[in-house]
Formats: sequence, structure tokens, C-alpha cells
Amino acid sequence: GTTVEQMAMVSVKNHDNSTRNPFAQFTKPVSMEQAMASRPVSGVLKLLDSSAMTDGGAAMILASEERAREMTKKPVFIIGTGQAGGGNNLANVPGFTTWPALKIAAESAYKMAGVTPKDIHVAETHDCFTISELIEYEDLGFCEKGEGGPFMAASKSGPGGQVVVNPSGGLLGRGHPFGATGIAQGAEIVAQLRGEAGS
Repeated sequence: GTTVEQMAMVSVKNHDNSTRNPFAQFTKPVSMEQAMASRPVSGVLKLLDSSAMTDGGAAMILASEERAREMTKKPVFIIGTGQAGGGNNLANVPGFTTWPALKIAAESAYKMAGVTPKDIHVAETHDCFTISELIEYEDLGFCEKGEGGPFMAASKSGPGGQVVVNPSGGLLGRGHPFGATGIAQGAEIVAQLRGEAGS
């Protein structure tokens, strides 16, 4: 039931977010009209539904609680983590609209942290394509399965929404430097939790 319009809304939101990120590759907003009119890439996916490979670097220091407190006045602590694997290739995945490994990893992290998806206020997700972000809303438990599109359309993942997703602009707006992407997302979350991310 997800529509191409709902997918385009993800691109518009993330490109809007990237206009406020000095480290983003794309710093101009994208309108719905531009997103919908961008050239087809594959099936219903258009150019502005797709992240761009980019150059970039990121670094993060992980340390014990004691050492972290010595290094900074504003440490951010990891209270839960999860990891899971799925099929090694597309022939082994059970379907294209849910990612069991993501669900398992998220549930493990929530359990370890003693939280639920309703406790999450900000998230950086792997929005390599707009549809990916919508599937992640569902598999991370921010909304029910099949409700990712309406969740986006109701602005529940934007500023002031239920959970602000990809405030950095995500891979769609910030860019996707393969080796640095995950660490860049972690750095964004640290800045968000410290209150240092600016607008």
C-alpha cells in the first residue's frame, strides 16, 4: 500500500534536514515536484529516491565509562546494542518488505536498554533508498507493519514528530560515504544527545 508519493516525502524531508547540516553533500531543498519528476532508476525508484555515493570521513572514540568521563564533560553512553545477520544474498531473503535481522537487532537493543520503540525520540537509519526508511520505521517498531507510508505522510518522522528520523539528512541528503556512513550516523546521534547539533 505504500505510494510513490510517500516515498518522495522521505526524500523531501531528508533533503530539508540536510540544508541545516554543514557536513552534507546536498544542501539545497528538494520539492515534492522535483522528487516525483526525477528520472527513473529502477522500477518505481527514481533518482531522488536513491542515495548518492560520496566522499567523506568520520571518527568516533569508544571508551569505558571512566575514561569517557575523563575525556569529555558530555559523554554519551551506549545502553543497549543489538546485532543480527540475514541472508548473504537476495536469493536467501524471505521477502523485500521486512528485514528480520533488523527486527532482531532492534528488539535486542531495546531489551538491553530497557526501552521500547515509543521511548526513542531521534534515530539515524540507513536510508539508502526512500523505501528503506519506510521499512525501517516498521521494523524498528515506530509504527505497525504496512504503516510506514502513512507514518511519513503524517509527519511523524520529522521535526516535532513521534521520532525524528535522519536529522542529519540521512544518506539521501548528507550522502553515503560507504565506509564512513555508520560512524557519521553515530556522530550525529552524539551531537543530538549532547544538544550540540544546532538547528
